[in-house]
Amino acid sequence: MILAVSAVSGCASQASSPKPAAAQARTLSQKELEAARLTQGEASGYGVALGNETPADMKPVVTTTTPEICLPAMKLLRHGWADGAVGYTRFHLSDPANSVGAKSVALTSYPPGQAKQVFASVEKSLKACPSVVYKSVHSVRAKLTLGGPLEPGDESLRVNMDFSMNGIENHTVYGLVRSSDVLVWFNINETFGSTLPKQKKADFMPVLPTDLVLRQVEKVEAALEATATP
Repeated sequence: MILAVSAVSGCASQASSPKPAAAQARTLSQKELEAARLTQGEASGYGVALGNETPADMKPVVTTTTPEICLPAMKLLRHGWADGAVGYTRFHLSDPANSVGAKSVALTSYPPGQAKQVFASVEKSLKACPSVVYKSVHSVRAKLTLGGPLEPGDESLRVNMDFSMNGIENHTVYGLVRSSDVLVWFNINETFGSTLPKQKKADFMPVLPTDLVLRQVEKVEAALEATATP
């Protein structure tokens, strides 16, 4: 797929400003990371299907972009993890609306200081990509824009990606939150026919639920706090 992506200019102001750094960066082990996932009763009304993914499932992905600076953003947005992670787990969400889109959350942990570097790399990549060619199987032209930052965590950003193919519109909202050396990735996707009335399209547009984001990040931060040394 060849994916051409356009990003709005001036997106530097869209990501959240880093909060003061903690005295010591903290991360979570694989076991702690899995325990930090939202459960069925905590997921704001969504059904939860837990996965068994670990760093061993983070297979190398052949990805090329033009310009090359776009690669860090595209790899993380599309896969939910970055190179160097020492912990990785994912879970999938379902909702009563039975929409045809996909919804998932991924948690990754990194060695001290590396999550901050990953976040900075992704943010820099997004700022430098007014357009990008992403190579895979089919040819899709998409639009990528940064929205307002998310509230929780040390740093956060929100990204919307939209494209149409064969009469079907595909809309995805991504969220990325850094808490110490853990990254929380959200992916809410919806698809629908391009001939739908404008109001119907607006009704089906994906939204990243604030409550879901807040609960997940709070659970990660509680796990990090539990691992903190006096």
